[in-house]
Amino acid sequence: MSKIFTLPNKRIDTQYDVVVVGGGLSGVMAAIAAAREGKNTVLIEKYGFLGGMATAGLISPFMNYCERKSTTPANAGLFRTLLDNMYDIGAIKTPSSRTFKEQLLKIVLDRMVTEAGVKVIFHAYMSGVNVTDGHIKSVVISTVSGNIEIKGKYFIDASGDGNLAAFAGFEYYLGRDEDNLCQPMTTCFNLTNVEWDKFDHYKANQLYKRLQSEGKIENPRENILLFDSPIEDLMHFNTTRIIKKNPCDVEDVTDAEFVGRKQVYEMYDFLRKNVEGFENSELIAIADEVGIRESRRIVGLYQLTEEDILQTKKFEDSIARGTYDIDIHNPSGGGTTIKFIPDHDYYTIPYRSMLPVNGKNLLVAGRNICTTHVAHSSIRVMPITSCIGEAAGLAAAVALDSNCGCNDVDIKTLQAKLKAYNALF
Repeated sequence: MSKIFTLPNKRIDTQYDVVVVGGGLSGVMAAIAAAREGKNTVLIEKYGFLGGMATAGLISPFMNYCERKSTTPANAGLFRTLLDNMYDIGAIKTPSSRTFKEQLLKIVLDRMVTEAGVKVIFHAYMSGVNVTDGHIKSVVISTVSGNIEIKGKYFIDASGDGNLAAFAGFEYYLGRDEDNLCQPMTTCFNLTNVEWDKFDHYKANQLYKRLQSEGKIENPRENILLFDSPIEDLMHFNTTRIIKKNPCDVEDVTDAEFVGRKQVYEMYDFLRKNVEGFENSELIAIADEVGIRESRRIVGLYQLTEEDILQTKKFEDSIARGTYDIDIHNPSGGGTTIKFIPDHDYYTIPYRSMLPVNGKNLLVAGRNICTTHVAHSSIRVMPITSCIGEAAGLAAAVALDSNCGCNDVDIKTLQAKLKAYNALF
């Protein structure tokens, strides 16, 4: 006779030192940074692999991580370790490459968290937060084993969308001031069997714009954005543009997935039928998740501004550097606004921007720190968010050692640890 089961009440009774929500690059770096300081750390991820936008979103390449017109690095520490490990396994062609093989990146990240001793829980979506007077006690994750409470002393929100902070009741900003629209979402994709030597990007753009003006192409993006790849004959596209959707509304994000894939096929069909070099091309990969450039940004103790970035401000409580330009994809249609920071220079990111107002034991890592809409367009890229994540993990470790709230972390102690791990700040 077959045995009959009912769902058991699965429990995880451990109180972790550090609970990290979100396994993108900022969350991975945060978890590793805390674990290598000897802290019992758990990393919660909704997919069955790590990497976030770099893997699930097919976002490539890494944006520039050196000072403009220079080989002087601005982003190092664990991000440099990641690059070295990627090179060792063949995920990048040279130690300074920016394009990468996302499938091998998954392997690298598995190894890094395992070697650091991070407890990882895959296929787990954070669905609730238990908080009292700004002090988070636990989060609830929804899994194949049911809903499970995860208790912790300190928490790091690396969800990308600020889910942990928002679910805990902390305030946030959304989009640009005038209408709260966020930068467009994009569904990335890859084509193979592309004959690069026959491809004329200028001519393709001219034809694309003409057909767009004639109403024969729906994608509102102003041009075709593509990148090369370490894989021969593969072309990577970051060119769909899904506008006027709220990335924090589940119905809007669902719609965005449909629109994104529709635009993917529209672009593929256009290239295959009209552009030399694409006659035999094959659509081999569409991102598992629509790429979200901008969503919630916490209301923190300091809001990083456009002026801070363009004037390359150096903060006393700096925890990371940035060199990426201000890069705003028009939230309501075509066009992209670019503003460059000075050559051979960098701006810094203050620790205070990671701290939600009225939060006690919560740090925010990644693109959802406290910034303006314009400043966010610079700090959102993966090399920078990786460094913010490393700083968050170390800050949690310092707070544990000092038995203090995140707001009371001694910045000099934190910066000394960053320096010891070859991070730049």
